[in-house]
Amino acid sequence: MEVDKKPVTRKNVRKKKRNNTVVLIRKSNALVEAHYKFTIWETRVFAKMISMIDWEDSDFKEYKIFFRDIIQDFGLRKDGRTYDDLKEGARGLMSKIIKLKVKTEGVYETLETPIIGGIKTPDDVHRKIVQSKRFDDDRVYLKVSFHPDLKPFLIELKERYLVYEMANILDLSSPYTVRIYELLKQYEKLGERTIELQELKAMLGMEEEYKLYGHFRDRVLEKAKEDLRKYTDIRFEYEGVQAKNYPYELPVKLKSNAVVAIRFYNITKNDASQSPGKPFLKISKPTKVEEPEEIPYAEEVPQVPYFDEIYALVKNYVSDQTVLQWLSKSSIEHIRTSIQTTLKQTRKKNSSIQNIGGYLNTLILSPPLFGGAEAPKTVTQAPQLDRKAIQDELDRLKSQWYEKQYELIRDFLSIRPGLRMELFQQAKKTVPFSYDPKMTDEQNYKEKMLFATAVWELARTYCQDELSVLEKKYLPRLKEMEIKLSA
Repeated sequence: MEVDKKPVTRKNVRKKKRNNTVVLIRKSNALVEAHYKFTIWETRVFAKMISMIDWEDSDFKEYKIFFRDIIQDFGLRKDGRTYDDLKEGARGLMSKIIKLKVKTEGVYETLETPIIGGIKTPDDVHRKIVQSKRFDDDRVYLKVSFHPDLKPFLIELKERYLVYEMANILDLSSPYTVRIYELLKQYEKLGERTIELQELKAMLGMEEEYKLYGHFRDRVLEKAKEDLRKYTDIRFEYEGVQAKNYPYELPVKLKSNAVVAIRFYNITKNDASQSPGKPFLKISKPTKVEEPEEIPYAEEVPQVPYFDEIYALVKNYVSDQTVLQWLSKSSIEHIRTSIQTTLKQTRKKNSSIQNIGGYLNTLILSPPLFGGAEAPKTVTQAPQLDRKAIQDELDRLKSQWYEKQYELIRDFLSIRPGLRMELFQQAKKTVPFSYDPKMTDEQNYKEKMLFATAVWELARTYCQDELSVLEKKYLPRLKEMEIKLSA
């Protein structure tokens, strides 16, 4: 009995390839968010080049791209026109400049760099093979190399980078859709992302196009929404944020109903359990909830040693649940010292501590400084006066270190309004009981200590590089003094 065979179609071939070989794209977040504009052919050549970088490579190589491989990867036609388009795509990359945000010695700068360092193609034999339509021949290829300035954004990536399967972009016909896929894939775990409209257009290299929001929505956002749902592993919803609802200052004054940002939400897995036509639940604005009946204090908070003492000191800044968390994760000595140091700092005229609850939480829940380092046995015990001086200096340095962390996170969020909005949404889910729906997000952030603390804890994961610089500066000296005191 003859078994019916499925016709060999473009999608069947690609699905088989996905199951057998997973090809990954890896690039730094800075490159994902860079400003540039590609054609779809330039996008395909660029993606193919990135996919050829090995995880263990320590430098760029000259990458040999066979024409037959790109035809198979992207399901293209085997003809001279396709070959010419791909070759022009590679040549087009040579003339493109990409703009990236980089941080040099604590200062943010814009790096403008070419993308491709060079292209090589065979000569006469190449032309003859193309004319004879032998496109699977080993002699039909391009040799390309990256510009060395891109090395930090593609080689030896250890943190702050995006990884996804190249199969997700193979069917996308618009370079803008590919870029939006990457921008949303970055925030898949958070589930939403807000980007100012002008910044999004700058990322896509189309600042001067689609002056009307309606045109941009219909020709870019709607196409991306539909194509990502049909061809990739994520899907999303979006809405325009009007100036009257946008909590941050804009560089120019706009009408209150002008769309100034795009809020992407319900960024979620596009798996088989979600049918294409299944609608998403739109995230609505917080609604007022009924206050629960007051529960007797003894039933609300379990009896925990030192709770009454600590809560009495900080009840104006944090909730009882936060104090319970401290007592479960930190020593009572560390908690007492942290509170004493913080309150002492806030009494200074030039104190930079505005969010006392957030500052306390950062200080108390920071990992133990040295994990019980043992002092060398040859060190003799310091005289009592010297020990007091060492302890005072240790307390001063600890306070300074924690204050620098506080300032760093505060400044980090102040220049990233989009990230602030996303963290606000996450914090609402983390501590809903500390969010007042009658107030704006910014008002909650300034006045609700527990809400602000949740935002700060979420923010720490985004500035690990900067925090590690502080650790390298302070920890060696602090460790040295800890060892002296424990001698």
